[in-house]
Amino acid sequence: MHKPLANPAMLDGKLPVSLKLGWATGAFGVAVLMNGISALVLFYMTTVLRFDPAVAGFIIFASKIYDAITDPFSGWLSDRSKSDKGRRRPFLFWGALVSAAAFLMVFTVPFIGPFPSMTEGPGLVAAGYMLLALLIYTTGYSMFNVPYMAMPAEMTRDYHERSSIHGYRVVIAAIGGFLVQSGGGALLEVLGKDWDAYAMLAAAGAGAILVTMLIAYAATARAPAMPQTDTKLPFREQVKGFLANRPFQLILSVKLVQLIGIAASSGGLVFLLASVLGRPLTLMGLIGAAMIAAVFISTPLLVRLSKVIGKRGAYMVSAAVTGVAALSWALATPDEPIWALMLRGFGTGIAFAGNVLFAMSMLTDAMEIDAHRTGLRREGMYSALYSFVEKLAAAIGPLILGGALSVAKFDAGKSSIGDEGVRQAVLVGIAYVPAAMAVLAVIILFFYRLDEKQLAEIRANSVLKEA
Repeated sequence: MHKPLANPAMLDGKLPVSLKLGWATGAFGVAVLMNGISALVLFYMTTVLRFDPAVAGFIIFASKIYDAITDPFSGWLSDRSKSDKGRRRPFLFWGALVSAAAFLMVFTVPFIGPFPSMTEGPGLVAAGYMLLALLIYTTGYSMFNVPYMAMPAEMTRDYHERSSIHGYRVVIAAIGGFLVQSGGGALLEVLGKDWDAYAMLAAAGAGAILVTMLIAYAATARAPAMPQTDTKLPFREQVKGFLANRPFQLILSVKLVQLIGIAASSGGLVFLLASVLGRPLTLMGLIGAAMIAAVFISTPLLVRLSKVIGKRGAYMVSAAVTGVAALSWALATPDEPIWALMLRGFGTGIAFAGNVLFAMSMLTDAMEIDAHRTGLRREGMYSALYSFVEKLAAAIGPLILGGALSVAKFDAGKSSIGDEGVRQAVLVGIAYVPAAMAVLAVIILFFYRLDEKQLAEIRANSVLKEA
């Protein structure tokens, strides 16, 4: 039986490495699920199923409207759960099952329209099936990730320990993202990038999602947690609490613009290699390896940097690196050396580590101050709002890239290497939009003020009895 800690003073110490590592393992499954969809589904729909790029992008975008229901509902349910296994953990279990099944569905479309040759594109049945599969994916992602991301706010109150626990998550998420994008790209290249290749990739990804998410469920059986508060507030007062939480609003705004850039670029790399540079997708493995190396090297250094210049300052540095790394793709040429591609991957890895690490650590701080001001523990609802923004951005990214490719009249069977229109369309997704979003992120962060000292003052004036 799960027994939440009743004494918050016990939440101020260091968390066991085994707990941080076990909880963070769930990020591997989340990364495979999210990156597998965002990086490969548009390419899959346009090259295997032969959807028009704009139509494919719209289907992905349309599936995200459903998030307006699933994310808040998952957060609301987990906040109010009274399970003896903990408020959040049952959702991790069921979310793992649905997420794994959805990943398999997305990349194993059993029918691709009435035309076997696919010369006239997929039919409405295929489009409907893909939309349904993406809706199930959205459901599973919400079931798992919303409660999952709420858990660190209950595990520790230590300002820097929150960065530490998310540091573990950053590294494991990077490994998961690397394997699905780079390893997946290599597997598709070797197997022929056809329907059967994607089906094999789907089976492997679904297995990885299921196992790692269930590990997080098992590992957090004795994780520190706080029980649901008895405080009751009218709905209007609860809304006021959200509106008054300026740090949360700012972090959410930063993540929205950054994630739009990431979503646009993650699907663009495969197009850049295959359709612009004319290079094999196996190079995604080398680029990804450089990214993973950067994550391993930079994550502990970034945690140390935040202790010197604060989380906000370190976050701004990471955002600046994001912009530079993104713009560097505009210089990529078909005959440039592999080390140049890997160097860009290394810069992207540093940006990824900082952006995820500090956003989530600062989001956890923002969740806590709401509890002190309102007396309500609603980390699930805050996590739901973040998750909704995350998936909204994941929908806007393919819409941007798909629209740009459609304007450039990209055709998987006809577009040739060296087509400047296609090149510029891909650069919109992988370079120009991410760089612009990085600039916006830095501007927004100038207005963020919550630091360790201010958080301590808020705790001192908390309306929570145990604070």
